[in-house]
Amino acid sequence: MHSVLDVRPPALTSVSEPLPFFDGTTRLYICYLCPYAQRAWITRNCKGLQDKIELVPIDLKNRPSWYEEKVYPLNKVPSLEHNGKVLGESLDLIRYIDANFEGPSLFPSDPAKREFGEQMISHVDTFTSGVYSSYKGDPVQQTGAAFDYLENALGKFDDGPFFLGQFSLADIAYVSFIERIQLVFSEIFEHDITAGRPKLATWIQEANKIEGYKQTKVDKEEYLEAFKIKSGFVEIESGEVLLPLLILQLTGMEFLPLGVQEARIPPLTSVSEPPPLFDGTTRLYISYICPYAQRVWIARNYKGLQDKIELVPIDLQNRPAWYKEKVYPENKVPSLEHNGKVLGESLDLVKYVDVNFEGPSLVPSDPAKKEFGEQLISYVDTFTKELYSALKGDPIQQASPAFDYLENSLGKFDDGPFFLGQFSWVDIAYVPFVERFQLVFFEVFKHDITEGRPKLAAWIEEVNRINAYTQTRGDPKDIVDFFKKRILVLLNSKSQNRESSSKM
Repeated sequence: MHSVLDVRPPALTSVSEPLPFFDGTTRLYICYLCPYAQRAWITRNCKGLQDKIELVPIDLKNRPSWYEEKVYPLNKVPSLEHNGKVLGESLDLIRYIDANFEGPSLFPSDPAKREFGEQMISHVDTFTSGVYSSYKGDPVQQTGAAFDYLENALGKFDDGPFFLGQFSLADIAYVSFIERIQLVFSEIFEHDITAGRPKLATWIQEANKIEGYKQTKVDKEEYLEAFKIKSGFVEIESGEVLLPLLILQLTGMEFLPLGVQEARIPPLTSVSEPPPLFDGTTRLYISYICPYAQRVWIARNYKGLQDKIELVPIDLQNRPAWYKEKVYPENKVPSLEHNGKVLGESLDLVKYVDVNFEGPSLVPSDPAKKEFGEQLISYVDTFTKELYSALKGDPIQQASPAFDYLENSLGKFDDGPFFLGQFSWVDIAYVPFVERFQLVFFEVFKHDITEGRPKLAAWIEEVNRINAYTQTRGDPKDIVDFFKKRILVLLNSKSQNRESSSKM
């Protein structure tokens, strides 16, 4: 591996002048604390490209407006400016740099190693999601299987200490996250992730000998000092101790969804003044009881965007006239005010929020999971229609195939309790409706929809551990009352239709 020493330039901020874009210089835009950006940074270093690819660090807390406007519209890191275009997504970038620049290859030619390497890279999102989600439970116990997976993977080849024998893109995909996770487990949970895992211990030890990686690491003391660590916790100015914030910062995932608490403000009514529309603020217009709006609300929370997207609740029974006149002519929720325009349709908005804002991706990179996810998204309207239709007949019998479909779908992947293994936009598409129908079937029809469906039961249990979702849940009494009225209307309509038919 090349070991050219590299001086770290200061991070660019909102007052920094823009660079001479697309002048033939290849630039890698990063943040020093971001584990995703670190992947591309390591790849650049290990190929000895310090003099070929200029490092451009960005201060994500105070980023330059020109970065989004002129460089990378997704406004996140890493991104690579090369040959007149800008590319993104860390796993794509490490492959791109390896294939398109000179230097030692970081992916072996051996077919067996290449195949296993692709498996490892495909698994990395599952690994990180599983570890991060454990922080709100029992991390030491819950992550055992994830670390054991790495330990076993490191025994696949015996010609070196790394996943494919020699240091490769597979190692680069994991190492920046292991660096942070090891620190969190050691400093916060007082647990050594390498205990009983000698291959993982050797892997970490050997990775730390590689200059291309070492030059990208953050000094431990500086790292802890920067986030005001004391006795394993973060010191908040208010005097409160907030463990999720500490973990969020220690891992370098400033957008990790670990339960930012948010007070619900009263909904706006017909007598409410409009907000200062199109003033640069991003606003999500919702109704607290609407399942469609809840989808986008969950996505916003899960990506940690509470301080980036303002929540504007609307009273749909007494909505403000200005909402239709000045915001969204279709006069329904959800809608999103962003960059001088207003967008609608819940599933489109979930995708839009995922693509256009920072935070953990809600769509997996694995092709098989993406394809199955699209199938499930295509089915969700059918699912809800079948359940609403069942309310007019024999709900328990008529709704059974729809719930069985979910049960079977939850068995597709075995690397997590959710539809695509880990929590994704598919779960977000379904959960507001399952929440409501579970309540209604239990309270009105005295039926447990999870009976005989263990995977659905586990899914509901796990999703209720996700703060980003639980903070959006409606009041059970309000939901049941709403559905009782709806069912009464449906039954009356059915009765009137029968009466009309009997008179003909």
